[in-house]
Formats: sequence, C-alpha cells, structure tokens
Amino acid sequence: MKNVWLKYTLYRLGMFAVLAIIFGLLMPILFAILVAGMISFALSIIFLSKLRDEISKQIYEKRQNTFGSGDSESDLENSQLDALESNTKKTPAKPKSK
Repeated sequence: MKNVWLKYTLYRLGMFAVLAIIFGLLMPILFAILVAGMISFALSIIFLSKLRDEISKQIYEKRQNTFGSGDSESDLENSQLDALESNTKKTPAKPKSK
C-alpha cells in the first residue's frame, strides 16, 4: 500500500476489531469495547510509530509546500526585508561631527 494514511487506519481498526471480538467473548460487550479501545491505542503507540512518523513527514512537507512558514504576514515582511537588504549597500557608520 502506498497510502500510509490508509495503512495506518486499517491497522488501528484491525487491532481494535480483533481485541473487541476476543474481549467480547470474555466479558460484557460495552466493557469489552472500552478495554479493546484502550489496549489498541497503547499497542498502536508502541508498534505503529514508523507509520506515524511517515504521516508526520507527509503533513510537514505538504504544509511547507502550501503555506511557507505558516504565517503569511511574516512571509510578506521577510520578502520585503530581503528586497531592502539586497538594494542597500553596507557602508561603515560615519562618526558624528561636533
């Protein structure tokens, strides 16, 4: 599967479903769903970290490509300051005459 989001979601749902069925046979269904949810959450944190890292990279890259730094005003100010700096020459300060 190329889509990491789908793969992560299917693994999470699969873990939950298997645990819910197992615990549903052993205890009342509402309690089994609650326990299965907690355990599948913990297992996903432990075992699905690589998929979460991949999703995080995809989100970061998409955000950087789409929005720049994330603050349009800062991007505008930075571009204006860069333009001003490239137009001005750096000269040493002249001492004040008395």
